[in-house]
Amino acid sequence: MYTLKDKELIFVFTGPHGAGRKTVAEMSGSTLDMKQVISCTTRPKRPAEVEGQDYYFLTPDQFAEAQTRDEFVELSTINNHFYGIRSNDIQRMFLTSGSIYLILNRFGAATLKKLYGDKVVRIFIYANRDILEKRLRESGDSDTDIQQYLSHYEEEMAYRDECEHAFENVDLAHTVFDLTKTLDRTLGRNLVDLD
Repeated sequence: MYTLKDKELIFVFTGPHGAGRKTVAEMSGSTLDMKQVISCTTRPKRPAEVEGQDYYFLTPDQFAEAQTRDEFVELSTINNHFYGIRSNDIQRMFLTSGSIYLILNRFGAATLKKLYGDKVVRIFIYANRDILEKRLRESGDSDTDIQQYLSHYEEEMAYRDECEHAFENVDLAHTVFDLTKTLDRTLGRNLVDLD
């Protein structure tokens, strides 16, 4: 497992599916020059997804081999697909940035917090159930997928109180602005105009 250096921080964006955590994370990360660590998955690639940008898409055999070599610091199974974060990917991202971010479900966020303690800052991105359902429908998810995602809504929301920060994502620009100010203070960079 990669050992974090003094000033290295891992920001973990979590929250219910459809809350916009990926978009918020990417926009905030870009503003603050933080690099994203990409997860590995055995899930099939969706049409708009890009290898190495959205996920590293591995076959079940490749994933099992990496697991045998103890490459993962975090593992989870969602809808019969495996997901994991490789220690080497964390280390590689820290070579180009003092702070990195990941987009994980509550289980992955809890695992990293347990591994790295105060070096992990969890950011919970959420919206109410009706907004999530509307966003999922607009993104073309099937009724079955939407019901499956929403069936975990209360459990996901219960994790909010365990996170260091929580932001309701109703208006994307407002959410990103508030979050960027908060993370800028955490990083002590003073890059963002705080007026």
